[in-house]
Amino acid sequence: MADTAGGDDSMIDGLPPRPDRETGEPFPPHGLSYFRGEETAAEHDVHRESRLSYRPDPPPGSGPVLAWHRESRRGKMAVALTSAIILIAGTLVISLFHQAGFGILAAWPIWLIIAVAVFLISSPFSYLTYAAGADWLMVERTRWGVKSRAWIDLYELTKIDAAYGGTTFHLWLYDKDMGLTRSSEELQRDRRIWDLVYNGILHSVAGGAQVSAQAIGILQLAKTPALKIRDSGDLDR
Repeated sequence: MADTAGGDDSMIDGLPPRPDRETGEPFPPHGLSYFRGEETAAEHDVHRESRLSYRPDPPPGSGPVLAWHRESRRGKMAVALTSAIILIAGTLVISLFHQAGFGILAAWPIWLIIAVAVFLISSPFSYLTYAAGADWLMVERTRWGVKSRAWIDLYELTKIDAAYGGTTFHLWLYDKDMGLTRSSEELQRDRRIWDLVYNGILHSVAGGAQVSAQAIGILQLAKTPALKIRDSGDLDR
């Protein structure tokens, strides 16, 4: 990851400034293509972990965590309960067209299938944490107590792609070392994470990152100066 602090030496004329890697100031404005509506404050969101002991450490040699999101145990329980209700309701509907009728619920394999499906959907022993600093994005997975993590430099992106999938869109971000792919639903669970990611995307596009036509449309990049700056080759850093 580049050892470059934000400030006047990292300005691109016409774009929001790059925040200082230590203080996070000035914090980026709201990024476009945010689809989650009003955000619930962390302390009032029962599906979100708010205890600071769960806040992840930043990547080695990077600035501090400015925003993070991790699903809470209550959130996991809510997912499990909702999944069970939907699966049971679906089974009841199917039973209406089955010769055994509601008697199908007396068959233990049905409940085993439902239990396994709920377990797979809720992943009770696997947690994903999303975190962002002034110039980095990290995804940390904790599974059975074992942590693995991956991160990218938001201001040194080389390739950006996006595609719609269901009710959300998926984003592929690559820097010179590696890439991350996450859905907008995941990256927008905390709006501050999305604002930091979007500002990095803008600066990377202006700096010449390869960006697909679909990503330009989904991320509404044509509404920003980034493409014009890239195409003109006029970077005022």
